Amino acid sequence: MARQVVLDETFTPQLREVDVAAPAAGQVRVRVVRAGVNFWEIMQRRGRVPLADHRVPGSEGVGVVEALGAGVEGLAPGQRVAWSKVPGSYAEVVVAPASALVPVPDAVSDQTAAALLFQGATAHYLSHDAWPLYAGDTAVVTAAAGGVGVLLTQLLVARGARVIGVVSTPEKVEVGVRAGAAHMVTYGDSMVAEIRANAPDGVAAVYDAVGSGVAEPLMGTLRARGAMVLYGAASGQEADIGAKDLGGGSFFLTRTAGRDYSGDEQDVARRAAQLLDMATWSLVKPVIGGEFPLAEVAEAWDALESRSTVGKLLLVP
Repeated sequence: MARQVVLDETFTPQLREVDVAAPAAGQVRVRVVRAGVNFWEIMQRRGRVPLADHRVPGSEGVGVVEALGAGVEGLAPGQRVAWSKVPGSYAEVVVAPASALVPVPDAVSDQTAAALLFQGATAHYLSHDAWPLYAGDTAVVTAAAGGVGVLLTQLLVARGARVIGVVSTPEKVEVGVRAGAAHMVTYGDSMVAEIRANAPDGVAAVYDAVGSGVAEPLMGTLRARGAMVLYGAASGQEADIGAKDLGGGSFFLTRTAGRDYSGDEQDVARRAAQLLDMATWSLVKPVIGGEFPLAEVAEAWDALESRSTVGKLLLVP
């Protein structure tokens, strides 16, 4: 038997015990060591995105291989693996396709591996594919002390960009500085003026995860032909930016979705391997904002939704 979190009909998380399944052909059974908490699960809790039929949230984690199904090669019992696309990862045991699992290098801790792949994939496609930045360009990253924001800042800096981070409280400023941001500001009436003071010619791109109320004024920080890259709506509402707002500087606007950048299984595995390799050399270092027992998943969600946390939250089965 093993425990897992299930959302009941009122979307309240409950713990239940289930039989541990044997892996079928091409599958691997893994004992979960850490599971990553993401805003996606909060949207499931709020009924804003679909929940799988088994009603077990979570998709990211790290664990130890327990058993292999027929035909699985390249993995072995006792080996550490990480994943970002295994539905039902809020559990003590998962059974997953072997193709969804990536070996974890010895130099990478369980916490780093569990915190890296889901949000790291977002940060990776934003920094490498969503908009072409060049060495010396300046970019704004909102929610810069959050799970994606920390990694995105590190990846942009590694590519030679200068980052101005935006956070909600002065206490979060140090998190962005440690991630490599050249300057940090807080949300508020002076946000745009402070950014313009540190980038008088405007910034090449704004990467926004907050949405309505933050993205719109940040249009005023872009240089001519700069880009507003939207990838979230933590405020609860999408940014209200349209064609009428782009003519002031021939600006570009994109609202990214991970499904359009993830590619096939080989692409996902390639991006995951790159992130773990960068973690081996400390080029990306997730900030762990807290660990919660599996039974306290509601408290973890409340903390994340309040935007009072920094970095990544993890569940410990």
